[in-house]
Amino acid sequence: MALSSHAGFAASLWSSRGTPVPDLPPLRGEARADVAVVGGGILGLSLALHLAESGARVALLEAEEAGFGASGRSTGFLVPAFPFAVGPEEAQAALGADRGAALSRMIAGGAEMVVALVRRLGLDCELEQTGWLTTAITPAKAEALARRQQAWARIGKQVELLDTAETRRLSGSTRYLAALLDRTGGQINPLAYVRGLAAAAQRAGAAVHAASPATALERDGSGWRVTTPEGVLRAERVVLATNALVGRLCPPVARSMFPVTVHQVATEKLPPERLHAILPERHCVTDTQRDQAAYRCTVDGRLITGGPAALPWGADARMARGLLRKLVDIVPGAAPLKPAFVWTGVVAVTPDFMPRAFAVAPGVTALVGCNGRGIAMTTTLGRAAARWLASGDEAELPLRPDAPAPLPFHAIARHGPRFWLPLARLRDRRDAPAA
Repeated sequence: MALSSHAGFAASLWSSRGTPVPDLPPLRGEARADVAVVGGGILGLSLALHLAESGARVALLEAEEAGFGASGRSTGFLVPAFPFAVGPEEAQAALGADRGAALSRMIAGGAEMVVALVRRLGLDCELEQTGWLTTAITPAKAEALARRQQAWARIGKQVELLDTAETRRLSGSTRYLAALLDRTGGQINPLAYVRGLAAAAQRAGAAVHAASPATALERDGSGWRVTTPEGVLRAERVVLATNALVGRLCPPVARSMFPVTVHQVATEKLPPERLHAILPERHCVTDTQRDQAAYRCTVDGRLITGGPAALPWGADARMARGLLRKLVDIVPGAAPLKPAFVWTGVVAVTPDFMPRAFAVAPGVTALVGCNGRGIAMTTTLGRAAARWLASGDEAELPLRPDAPAPLPFHAIARHGPRFWLPLARLRDRRDAPAA
């Protein structure tokens, strides 16, 4: 299969799978709602679905089509955790003991919440709750895994610490020394999932509009007016659920995070026996390196992996080769591998890898910062935000809505990953034991 020269939305493996696209008409004319949601990814659609189910009038505006952003372009890992740099202890240090523990428990239960939601709604999205492995290459990272297991246990979440032999059997890699196994994790077709959420939100009574970019957000008496090219939506409350793609709609939020382009690669189909030799129980795997390796298999027999590029020029073809070389380095038994699909998405990264709730103005909230953990985290965060808005009880939202905090020298700092990534790779090579 020839690779696309433009690795955008249409180039993804998920776009090729032929999932039915829900009919989401553009907003035309004037409309009213209790809550306006801007952004038709997993977060916005989970929020709209749960608000509609609570009886609220909710309308959602999506600039392109449901799942067009990172929600429909990810590798499809169903991960019930923060990025590895953050655990329950770090969350409690940042947010306070009670709120940090509440956020940690919410995220820890995220995968189970997705599974329950998929089953309740009857979504056809290639869900496999096969478990998630977090692996360690160095003794120091193996010790960190043991500490993280204890931290999760203190808030009531049980994960298993695997020895070297079991880690290598389940991951297909002789490089790894230990792993945490979270049996609630798994994998999913993210675009099919987000399209299913859109259709479910409509059935629940939400007005979901595609091809309706929010071009202006202005006060309207005691509420707000959101303008699109063909319409106007008036609402008492507005939630910005665009994550990294907020653009010019709200510059203070845009400057409070880093947009990072991530490349995804799916291989040509592999024989079942090869896949079984690599991932015998079909776990998804992420390691704890600074330049993280992550891989899983798909229902149609491919390996899929991804990661950021240090330099953007010619990155599509270069990353296809580089990511597969990296995967073969970790899992030599996977060779040879050929790319069939290469595509990109943009994720929102915060300086401390924590999600954020920004109080933009009275009645306007922005929820951002999935930090590459989008599917489970944003689904459950959308439900929590819906409960908060429906009840008015701030305890329902385990994030403290603060004013946006634009990063100093954001125009320069947003390019930081390009400089950080080469250094991270050098430090990983320095720390890793000989293969």
